[in-house]
Amino acid sequence: MNSRPFFSVVVSFYNEAENLSRLIREIDAMLRAMEETAEIILVNDGSTDTFVRPPASPSFAIRWLDISQNSGQSAGMFYGIQAAQGDFIIMLDADLQNDPMDVPQMWRRLQDEELDLVTGVRTVRKDTFIRRASSNIANAVRSALLRDHTSDTGCALKIMRREPARRLPGWTGMHRFIPALFLSAGYRIGEIPVNHRPRHAGVSKIAGGKRAVRATVDLLGMLWFSRRQFKGRLLPEDR
Repeated sequence: MNSRPFFSVVVSFYNEAENLSRLIREIDAMLRAMEETAEIILVNDGSTDTFVRPPASPSFAIRWLDISQNSGQSAGMFYGIQAAQGDFIIMLDADLQNDPMDVPQMWRRLQDEELDLVTGVRTVRKDTFIRRASSNIANAVRSALLRDHTSDTGCALKIMRREPARRLPGWTGMHRFIPALFLSAGYRIGEIPVNHRPRHAGVSKIAGGKRAVRATVDLLGMLWFSRRQFKGRLLPEDR
């Protein structure tokens, strides 16, 4: 009997203690609506706040991973994906700006079009003007250079198949280029409009100036890497 979960929900967090209990309740409700076996993987990226593990999910197993020191969103996603046991991986932020109830429609899109990745597009963003403007510029430049057909690569809300997800490389900044990495490896991607909510509690961890410089350096690296990825995949052994 296969005891592996069907879905793995991966959430990387840093200093989000005030949001975790509500986050677990919302994820639990979303998973119950999807009526499949699932696990929730919470990756603590070296939090320094008064972090206490909240009560367990009423319906699903929670696995806690701890990174030895704060290493960034890419590291949290990478370690969570590598630990995931589900056939499909759902990713979202811990700040409650993503709405877990958008996941069922993303799942239907992935199934109906036989895609490998569906990412959310925050059509009405609840962020500051400066953050929205900088994100729009970054998305336009990235899309023009990488041709990844993605309107909002910064949206953390994604659903993907486990096999291509485990091919994602472990480097800082990787999370900004997940659609481009899938596409350059020969996988099929899509996007769908999703809800975006005001931050419930806590503060943003993004530093604008440093982020812009890092994103530019990462983009140059992606231009090289996207052309060097191998597109071949292992075929099933019993074919």
